[in-house]
Amino acid sequence: MATELQLPPGFRFHPTDEELVMHYLCRKCLSQPIAVPIIAEIDLYKFDPWELPDLSLYGEKEWYFFSPRDRKYPNGSRPNRAAGSGYWKATGADKPIGQPKPVGIKKALVFYAGKAPKGEKTNWIMHEYRLADVDRSARKKNSLRLDDWVLCRIYNKKGSIEKQNQAAAVAAAAANRKEVDMSEFEDKKPDIMTTTGLDNTSAMPPNPAATGAVSDYVYFDTSDSVPKLHTDSSCSEHVVSPEFTCEDMFMYLQNQKPF
Repeated sequence: MATELQLPPGFRFHPTDEELVMHYLCRKCLSQPIAVPIIAEIDLYKFDPWELPDLSLYGEKEWYFFSPRDRKYPNGSRPNRAAGSGYWKATGADKPIGQPKPVGIKKALVFYAGKAPKGEKTNWIMHEYRLADVDRSARKKNSLRLDDWVLCRIYNKKGSIEKQNQAAAVAAAAANRKEVDMSEFEDKKPDIMTTTGLDNTSAMPPNPAATGAVSDYVYFDTSDSVPKLHTDSSCSEHVVSPEFTCEDMFMYLQNQKPF
């Protein structure tokens, strides 16, 4: 940060495109010293853009980095744009930097979360500056290095650090809440198999609707081939029809009404 770099009070870093190329990128590529090491050196394509502000040496709404750039294919000149959990996609035309002969090239890119070509567009933008007229052919067989250094300016067009995984976190929290709600329902739901499997000595919960000849307690006899519902006072038998299903039993238990 600024205190670590010992920058003077009121310092602001707002370089033009020409200054970035001529005074920073050219010197970096020629291994010449830079007066104030204000631009961090990282492999930018290993990170999601919302992770980059914490890796920068300086910046409030814009962050600057020197980064190597690799090839997509060993013998090609196409750059590998995969980064973190997504990829950078070029947009618009390249802009030459420098007059009368271009010294550098500026390319604008947008970060997409997910896998190409169905990624989700984000508000993260990158301006990538590379040197013009540089031999980018593979120096040796299977070399993946395309540029030793490019200079990148990263910013969020909403003007804030927007973490792309917030939506995923909200969705996960909603799913967890739903799961908890379902588990509570399952705890309260009667177990049909356990209920219908009671032997002829097990008593059901009290039946407040039962009056007269029907006992306060009922049990379900499964000892016969045809299930029977008994009451322990009248000893009368209510034969359950063969069409009697688990769903019928569930409704009976909930309503607590005799057949």
